[in-house]
Amino acid sequence: MNHLLKSYIKFLWNSKNEHGVHSPFVFDLVTKCFYDNTKYPEYSLLKNNPKRARLLFRIIRYFKPKTILEIGNELNTNIFSSEITTFEEFQKNKLSKNNITFDFIYFNQNESQKTTLAYFELLLPTITNNAVWIINDIHKSTENENTWDIIKKHPKVKVTIDTFHFGMVFFRAEQEKEHFVIRV
Repeated sequence: MNHLLKSYIKFLWNSKNEHGVHSPFVFDLVTKCFYDNTKYPEYSLLKNNPKRARLLFRIIRYFKPKTILEIGNELNTNIFSSEITTFEEFQKNKLSKNNITFDFIYFNQNESQKTTLAYFELLLPTITNNAVWIINDIHKSTENENTWDIIKKHPKVKVTIDTFHFGMVFFRAEQEKEHFVIRV
């Protein structure tokens, strides 16, 4: 049995829906965003994986970030009203900007574990209490799963949500450290 299938079966076994969530923050996210069945007109503009792209659209719509940093190429920038910065732009301008923060960071995890973790550490100074980080393809390979496990255990990370395709990371100081596996 291949890795992805084994990971998916394990995910299904461990996952919950909104009824297994006791955090008000995560419950609202699940019920108002993950399970939002509205057929947004912007969906017609989405390319690539439609189900995953729709979820990403709803997540960004739910959190309404003003600034987004994209590492990799996945976001359809024409449908978001946020200012989207690529990692290359961030690196060029990093030294000239003080106190850079991003409300939302999207990691399209096509890099090695070492590179992804280096990006993670490099970007930690940009976090705010309400920052949302999305790590794509957390179960695609054993290396990606190991990377996700390391990120979940990081002391600054408070809440993580595994939706199988995405791993969501929150740094909310007011919350106890907790990990959720949610069927979307």
